[in-house]
Amino acid sequence: MKGKLLLNEKLAKYTSWRVGGCAERLYIPFDKQDLCEFISALPDETPVFWIGLGSNLLVRDGGILGTVINTKGRLKEMRLVEDLKVYVEAGVPCAHVARFCTEQGLVGAEFLAGIPGTMGGALKMNAGAFGGDTWSIVKQVEMINAEGQVISRYPDDFNVSYRSVKSASQEWFLSGHLQLQSGDTATSQKKIKSLLEHRANTQPTNQPSCGSVFKNPKDDYAARLIEQAGLKGYAIGGASVSEKHANFIVNTGNASAADIEDLIHFVQKQVKELLGVELQTEVCMVGERVKELPIYDSQQNPGKFGRVAVLMGGAAAERAISLKSGRAVYEALKRKGVDAIAIDVKDSVINALAGIEVDRVFNIIHGRGGEDGVLQGALQVMDIPYTGSGVMASALTMDKLRTKLCWQGYGLVTPRWFLLQNENDLDACIEKLGFPVIVKPAQEGSSIGMSKANSRDELKKALQDALAYHCDVYAESWVTGKEYTVALLNGEALPVICLETPNAFYDYEAKYNATTTQYHCPSGLNEDQETFLRALALKASKVLGVEGWARLDVFIDDAGQYQLIEINTVPGMTDHSLVPMAAKQAGIDFDDLVWRVLETSLG
Repeated sequence: MKGKLLLNEKLAKYTSWRVGGCAERLYIPFDKQDLCEFISALPDETPVFWIGLGSNLLVRDGGILGTVINTKGRLKEMRLVEDLKVYVEAGVPCAHVARFCTEQGLVGAEFLAGIPGTMGGALKMNAGAFGGDTWSIVKQVEMINAEGQVISRYPDDFNVSYRSVKSASQEWFLSGHLQLQSGDTATSQKKIKSLLEHRANTQPTNQPSCGSVFKNPKDDYAARLIEQAGLKGYAIGGASVSEKHANFIVNTGNASAADIEDLIHFVQKQVKELLGVELQTEVCMVGERVKELPIYDSQQNPGKFGRVAVLMGGAAAERAISLKSGRAVYEALKRKGVDAIAIDVKDSVINALAGIEVDRVFNIIHGRGGEDGVLQGALQVMDIPYTGSGVMASALTMDKLRTKLCWQGYGLVTPRWFLLQNENDLDACIEKLGFPVIVKPAQEGSSIGMSKANSRDELKKALQDALAYHCDVYAESWVTGKEYTVALLNGEALPVICLETPNAFYDYEAKYNATTTQYHCPSGLNEDQETFLRALALKASKVLGVEGWARLDVFIDDAGQYQLIEINTVPGMTDHSLVPMAAKQAGIDFDDLVWRVLETSLG
C-alpha cells in the first residue's frame, strides 16, 4: 500500500475537541485508488471508522477498536465538471469548497464556510450552517463498499433529514457532485465574509470544541434552552458549556472525553427536567468508554450471601493451584464475616454438595471440570448461584482455539495458528508458520503442556507432549514482544501488568515457583496505551460473553500490534496470582477483591 499505517495511534490530535483514546489501526490513504485497495484487503467484519477533520466527533477515552481511516489532507480533489456542477472528494474541507465555488462564479455553497469539517463528514451528517444544509445541493455521490468497490448513488437512495443521512451499511462517502447556481463572485465572497465574521462573534472559535453539540428542536434553539436552564459556564472536569454560545461545549485545557460525555448527558437531563424538552445530540460519539472503578463500601452486610461453598481442587492438572487459591479465598471470606465452607471437589460437584445446604458457590476450580462450563451447568440445574461466567462463556473460553476463532471473526487480532492432529501435519504446519512456534493443548490452563519449538524434531516432541492431555492441540506463531495481562472485574478493567521472565516463555514454573519472574504494575505503558489495552480487554471479553471476573493475556509485538492470546474465567488467587496484584494497584486489598468476586453471584 502507498498509504501510511499507524498502530495504536492517539486520536486526540485528529479531533477538534483534542480528546480521545487511540485507534487500534489508523490508515492514511495515498489517494482514492490506494484506499480502494486497502479496503478490499481488510479482513471480513473488520470494524471501519472514518475521520476527516474530526469535528462533530467525540472519541471516547478507550479509543476505537478496528481500523480508522483518516482522509485529512487526502482525497482532496475538487474540480468543475460541467456548468454549475462541482466534483468534491471527501477529504476537502468544507470551507475550501465554499471558496472554490465562489471563485468559479457559483452560488449556493456559501454556508459551507461555517462548517469546520470535511465534505465526507458533511455528506454523512447533512451538516449545515446559517440556514443552509449539505444535501440541498447534492446531485450525486460516490460510495465505497467493504469490498473496495466504488458505487454511484443519488439523493433518492438515502433517507436524508435534519443532521442525519441513513445509507446502506458498509458503504462510505468518497465524493459528491454539487449542483449550484450561477452568481456574482464578489457578492458571494462578501456573503462568506459576513458569515465568518458572525461565526467569530457568536461562537468560541478560539477554544477546542466540536461545533454545535445538540440539534435544534423544532421551532426553537438548543442554545436558548441551555441558557434558560442556567447552564452557561457549567463545567465537569475540564469540559465546560461555553459562555459565548450555550450549544458549544469547550475543552478548557485538560478535559477527558468522559468529562465531555458526562456534561452532554447532564445538560440533556437538566433541560428535560426544567423545560420538558429532550435535546438530541448532533455530535457523533464513538469508541470505548473506560470507567473508573466505583467507590466501594466494604462494610456491607455479609449475611446477604447466606452460606457460601468455596469449591476448590477438582481433578484437572491445575488441582494443586486450585487448592491453594481456594484456601486463600476461604480465609478471606471468613475474615469478612461470611458464612463460608471449604469443599474439595474430587469428582463431581453434585457429589461434593450432597447433603450440604448452601445458598451460593464461590468457584475457584481451575481448568477442566471447573472452568469449562461443566460445573456451571450442574449448579444451574441445582439452582445454586455461582461466581463468574455462565455455561456458554466458560466452555468457549476454556478452549483456546475456539476463543481465537471468535476473536478472528470479530476482527480482533490473535497470532496465526495451525491445528496439529498427528505427525502427518508437521510439514504443513512448518510451511504455514515457520519457526519458532509454541505448541499448546487447547483445553488446558496455567501453561500446562505448552512448549516452544525451533525445529521439526522439537515440534514433533512438543506435539507428543501436548497430545498427552487428550484434547485438541495447535501450534501458534511465536510472538516477539512484551507480554501483558489485564484483570477484569464486574465489567471494569484493572491496571495492566507487564510480565518478564528469563524462561523461554511464561510457563508453569515462571508462574508459580520461580523467583526470577518480574511483574510490573504500573505496566510501563504510557497513559494512552494503558487505556487502549484495558478497553481492548473489555471488548475481547464481551465478544465471548464473559461475566463477573476474568483475566486476559495479550502481547504487544515489536511492530506495536496488540495480539490477543487467551482469557481465563477462573483466574488464580495465590500469592503469585495476577488478579490480586492488579487489584492492589487499583486500591483494592485481597479481602475486598474476594468480596467483589462473590458479589458476581448475586446477579
